[in-house]
This record gives sequence, C-alpha cells and structure tokens, in this order.
Amino acid sequence: MMLYMRQPQPRAMTTQERLKKPNSLHAALRAISPSRDNDWGRALHLPVLLAIVLAFSGCGTSSTVKPQIGTIAFTNANGAGVAPVTLLTAGTFVYLDVVVANDPELLGVNWSVSCASQLPPGTPLPPGETVDESCGFFTPVHTASAPVPSYAANGSGIVTVYQAPAAQPNGGTVTIYASSTTDPSKFSSITLSIMP
Repeated sequence: MMLYMRQPQPRAMTTQERLKKPNSLHAALRAISPSRDNDWGRALHLPVLLAIVLAFSGCGTSSTVKPQIGTIAFTNANGAGVAPVTLLTAGTFVYLDVVVANDPELLGVNWSVSCASQLPPGTPLPPGETVDESCGFFTPVHTASAPVPSYAANGSGIVTVYQAPAAQPNGGTVTIYASSTTDPSKFSSITLSIMP
C-alpha cells in the first residue's frame, strides 16, 4: 500500500500581493504613477505630457504647404476663357478669375489694384466716396478658386469684374493682384494699360 502525500496547493494572491510583486505589470504601472511615496513618478508625467502636446501642436489649421496662385485669366461672366487683353479704355471692364492650388481651406483670393494715381496710405477719401477708385475697382473683391464648376449657373463668387478707372491714371497703367487669402505673400499679377 502506497501512501500518497498530497502537495499543498498554492493559495491565490491578493490584489495587494500582486501589486507588490516586482515583475508584474501592475508594479510597473504603479512605479510610474504618482503616489505619496513615489515623487519621481510625478516627474515622469510632465515630460510625457509635454511630448504629447508637442507631437500634436502641428495638427491645427496651419500647414507647411503654401498656396500657389496661377496666372490671372480673362473670362466671360460664366468663367469661360476669352482672349487676354493688355489695353482697356477708361471706364470699361473685364472679367477675371484665377486658380489657387494647395488651398486646403478653400479660402480663395482677394483682388486689389494699384497705380500711380492712387491716394497715399492714410489720405482721406474725397467727400461722398467710400473707396479709392482712382485705379479702378473689383466686384466682388474676394473670390473662390477657378474654374467655375459645371453644375453652377454662372461664375458668381469665382469670377470678378475689374472696372477700369473713369479717367486714365497717372502713368497710364494699373497692376492687378490676386493674393491668396490663406497667405497674402503668394499672389499673381498682371499689368494693363488704360487709355482715355
């Protein structure tokens, strides 16, 4: 007759005992979490948090991709291309549009014009005038990027109308600018002669 000796069964560890066990995952997590006895764990949180903030700081609306402004194009009211002009008679108008590439926010362009007749900055406008029209003006002064989509009824919001000044400006020329709304340092320009 053989006697078998029963081996004692190990008892289950309590949560407290598991946390105290040096090679357990819980012990590792406990080591880096703040506690009264563990000040270096608190110090570890700041660099980790800072690394996360820096990693996501570039994820806003700003972008390293710069917009590119195409050549200003002459069009009709619906955005269909027409032959470019270099000369306008005072008081006449042309339709213009421009393509903006790398414009993820689809902000389009702002239109402006300069000439030798424009008022110096800070000079008050003549009575009754709300805009210096000595170089001409745009309607509208801001447009979306061309081309006009095929589903659109017309070029509204994409095509602008440049109205030449009522009289020939000093020097006889105007320079038209289409500047990116996202980055105004990116622009396209053309120079037109204005005849009386």
